[in-house]
Amino acid sequence: MEAGVFRSDIPCKFRLQPKGYQGLLDSLDDDLKYALQTEGKGMAPEDCGNYQEVRAAIASKLEALRDNPVQMATPLIYHLDVAAMYPNIILTNRLQPAAVVTEDVCAGCDFNRPGKTCLREMEWVWRGEHYTASSSDYSAIKAQLEAEKFPPRADGVGGEGPRYWADLNQEEQEEAKKTRLKMYSRKVYKRELAKPVTETRMAGICQRENGFYVDTVLSFRDRRYEYKGLNKSWKGRLAEAKRGGNPIAMQEANDMVTLYDSLQLAHKCILNSFYGYVMRKGARWYSMEMAGVVTYTGAKIIQMAKALVDDIGKPLELDTDGIWCCLPGSFPEEFTLEATPASGKKKLTISYPCSVLNPKL
Repeated sequence: MEAGVFRSDIPCKFRLQPKGYQGLLDSLDDDLKYALQTEGKGMAPEDCGNYQEVRAAIASKLEALRDNPVQMATPLIYHLDVAAMYPNIILTNRLQPAAVVTEDVCAGCDFNRPGKTCLREMEWVWRGEHYTASSSDYSAIKAQLEAEKFPPRADGVGGEGPRYWADLNQEEQEEAKKTRLKMYSRKVYKRELAKPVTETRMAGICQRENGFYVDTVLSFRDRRYEYKGLNKSWKGRLAEAKRGGNPIAMQEANDMVTLYDSLQLAHKCILNSFYGYVMRKGARWYSMEMAGVVTYTGAKIIQMAKALVDDIGKPLELDTDGIWCCLPGSFPEEFTLEATPASGKKKLTISYPCSVLNPKL
């Protein structure tokens, strides 16, 4: 979206939207409470001794940026990444091939009654491509093929003489029509395929379907998080061993870091394959509807994040599950909330950009 060289020590021009920063100010308390509840494991503003100081520091920075929307400043370069996007979309909406149901299926269900909450309707986009040849062209090509003779089969089945259209099996007929349509389209219309056609459709997702597929995704995701936590823990032990100069402890910690990093990476690949499997034609649980819902929901999440970044900074690049962006150097970043002795909690360090995005997305 932006071409050029972007570094944290090279100033760039920002055109910020005051309404975006005013929105951040209006939702500041809600964002901080959400961060305390989720990252602080049930903490509340009353459990923090410096909550008002941290809130005031964030608010002053946001107000300064709101009042100076056009400025030249050194950027903060962020990669805003959605953690395990597709697996979490699957888990949040209980998406699985067997759960994609139609009205006829729901009509015969015992739970189909007014006010039901067991059916979740979700959008997805169907995309189709077709040859540039028209229906009349197709009819003429088919009539021409029916009048032609075809060579005998290579294995000798059916005799050695030429074959007619009726002698071809269905696969051979389809292949002959497809080949002739391609040749005709390229020769007459100068292109093989016409502009793709897109159509927004609705898929019904049953929330009562047996959760084998969803439970398996959940198991792999949680196990990956466990390995990532152990990897982080052993990295801390490795740093301690390096400071202590103990070569045996360093080797053991380094081996465990490599082991747990490999395990979490293997689980990441398997997690991603849960989505790829339902897209594979011929798969036992092939479901175009489920695949379309997953990708469309992911695209909407990235579009929502981009709309926010457009207001508060400058988006540089979009990918499947993240955004590279520049924020002004004075944008609030990390803050530490000190827990009061009476709360029995530990201090919590939060990243304000994450605290803004998590409750919105």
